[in-house]
Amino acid sequence: MSVDSPRPDFAALFPVRECDCGREDCEICVGWQFTPRTADLLHTALQIIADEAFDDIEEHGSEPVERENGGDWLFFDRLPRITWNQDWGWRRQVARVCDDLAGDLARGDWPTPRNNAEEIVLHLAIEGAPDYLEEGEDAGDEERDALPRHGDDYDWEMCSEVLFQDHDVLMLYDESLDGIEDPGSDANIYLRMGDMRPTAWFEYFKNVEPRHPGRGFRR
Repeated sequence: MSVDSPRPDFAALFPVRECDCGREDCEICVGWQFTPRTADLLHTALQIIADEAFDDIEEHGSEPVERENGGDWLFFDRLPRITWNQDWGWRRQVARVCDDLAGDLARGDWPTPRNNAEEIVLHLAIEGAPDYLEEGEDAGDEERDALPRHGDDYDWEMCSEVLFQDHDVLMLYDESLDGIEDPGSDANIYLRMGDMRPTAWFEYFKNVEPRHPGRGFRR
């Protein structure tokens, strides 16, 4: 799935629920909704970073990311530093993760991360979504403009709160915590983080359904 793929009908996949009863116990009136516009923009963000990841692999292969050449990369320099020496095969799996999450949205499912790689990718998509929204507005995105509006549109703070089991993976960006990814480290054991080394990023959490192992790669 790429940015050139046909756009899913997010209005049908994530229908806006309306209610005017005003009751405090009404789930529709007081509850948060994952809206068509939010789904559409997050899908766009995931498609863009998937293409950037595959482009990086074609351009750099297994070349390590370095601080001095960060400007030469589209995507992989935005991952935690502990991943910068991973090879093209590992990077290709990360690129597929972007497609996996975009595929969830295209099927009408919430993009709930199933492993550490999916958590990092979704965090980056949410972080970049406001910029993609601005770009779409500048370009006059008529399909997005036609989607129904709702007060919960583009509530990225709630997306971060609702879609993730926790935010432990963001600790990997803190260089003062180097080594915390190792399940044998004192800090990791104390926080019960589990194995967060890059080689374990694609191991599925115990409380989720694994993705089909034969789904392949689009590039």
